[in-house]
Amino acid sequence: MKKVTYFDVEYANSKNRSLCQLGLVCEDYDTGEPIYPERNIYLNPEDGFDDYCVRVHGITAEKVNNELIFPVVWEHIEQYFTNAVVIGHNVASADLDALVKNLRRYNLDIPELYYICTLDLARKFVPKYIIQDYSMSTLCAFFGIDIDSEHDAFDDACANSDLFKALIERYSIDVDNYIKKYVPHETEQFKQFVASPVIRKSISEFYGMIRGFSIDNQITPEEQEYISKWQKEYSQYSDLQSIADILVVIKKILYDGIVTIDEILELQATVKNYLSVLTSSPVTLATQILDGIMKGIAIDGKVTEEECRSLRQWLYDNIYLAGHYPFDKLVPLLEEVLLDGVVSQEESTYVASVIKELLNPVQSLKAQVITVDNKHVCLSGNFAHGKKPDVEKYIIERGGVIHPTMKKSTDVLLIGDYECQSYSHGTYGTKIKKALEYNKKGCNIQILKESDFFVQVK
Repeated sequence: MKKVTYFDVEYANSKNRSLCQLGLVCEDYDTGEPIYPERNIYLNPEDGFDDYCVRVHGITAEKVNNELIFPVVWEHIEQYFTNAVVIGHNVASADLDALVKNLRRYNLDIPELYYICTLDLARKFVPKYIIQDYSMSTLCAFFGIDIDSEHDAFDDACANSDLFKALIERYSIDVDNYIKKYVPHETEQFKQFVASPVIRKSISEFYGMIRGFSIDNQITPEEQEYISKWQKEYSQYSDLQSIADILVVIKKILYDGIVTIDEILELQATVKNYLSVLTSSPVTLATQILDGIMKGIAIDGKVTEEECRSLRQWLYDNIYLAGHYPFDKLVPLLEEVLLDGVVSQEESTYVASVIKELLNPVQSLKAQVITVDNKHVCLSGNFAHGKKPDVEKYIIERGGVIHPTMKKSTDVLLIGDYECQSYSHGTYGTKIKKALEYNKKGCNIQILKESDFFVQVK
C-alpha cells in the first residue's frame, strides 16, 4: 500500500445520492507526504435536495447552483482513486456507493476501487465495553481527535486520516490484511462465485499462467498439459459460475488436441472477466498473477529473452509491488540478464532456476542450528507433529514465546511440512512473504521447516 486517499462525501438526497460535496486527502502511506493537493469541492448535483440531507450537512441548492457538475470534477480527481487505497468511515456502504452511482449516472468508466473502512477496524479492535458507539464523532473523541465541522466532507476526510493513524498506532494493525476490493451492491451476488480463497487464488494464478504461455506466441506440450491438468483438478468446482465458464472454454480449445495462440487469448479473456470481482487486495491479486506468469514462462525449464522483457515490463507496469516479495528479487535479476541485450542459453536456464526458487522459497531453505529459548516464534501452515496448539505448547515448554502474527521482532518463523491449501501464494503464504520482506529491510528472522526444527530442538 503506497498511495492512500482519505475520502468523504455529502449528497443532496438519499435516493440517488447525487453528490454536492467531496473531501479528498491523498498521501504517501509510508511518509505521510501529500501526493496531490487536498481538495474541498462543492458540486452542483443537478438533482433535488432532501430536507433531511440539508439538515445534516447544511448545503442547499442555492449554495451550489453555480458549482461544477460531477463529470467535470471527475476529470480532476480520478487520479486520487487510481492505484490507491481509499480510506473512510463506512466508506463502502456510503461514500464509494455514492461515487459509483454518480459515475454510472453520467456513463463514466468505473475504476477498480480498493478500500479500508475505519468503522470495520474500530469494531474489530476497539473493545465495545470502553466506548459508547462506533460513530466518527465518538471515536474521534475517544482518541482525542478534533473534528472542525462534523458532516463537512473535507473536515471528515481530515479527521478520518487522524482516526486511521490512531487505530494503526494503538493496535499495531497490519493494514495490508484489511484492504478490500469494492464490489457495487448490485454485483454483490458475484462474490458467491469466488467466495473461497482457494478459488480466488486458482483463478488469479491461472490467469497469470496463460498470460505467460502467450508471450512467445507458441503453446508447448508442457503448457497444454498444464491446462488439461487444471481442467481436471477444478472440474469439482463446476457448480461455481466462474469455474464453469472457464471449463467450457478449456473443453473447447482442447477438443481437437491442438491449442492455438488465438485460443489461449480467448481463454485469457474469459478468465480476466472474473478478476474484476475478486475481493483480494490489489497486492495479493497482483502477486498471485505474478506467480502465475512466472510459472507460465518457466514451465519448460528455460526463459527466453522475449519472456524476460515481457516479465520486466509487467513488473514496471505494476510498480506498486516494489517492496513486496518477489518483486525486489526479480527486477535486478532481469536487469542483469538483459543488460547486454542478449539472453544466453546459460542465462535462460539460470533465470528459470531462480524463478523456481522464488515460487517455492520454503523448499530451498537450508537447515539451521536453532534454539527457541527466549525466542519469539511464529507458526505458518499445517504441521506433521500435530495441531498448531500442540506445536505451540512444545515451543513454550522449551522457553519460546509465541507470536500469533509476523512482526519485525519475530525471531523464528516455523513452517509446517504439510502444504496449506489456504496459502495466499501457492507454496507460500502471507507470513512467509512478510518474513522475506522484513529480512530484506534488515531484520534477521530465521525461517525454518518443521522437519529441520524437530530434529534439533528436543
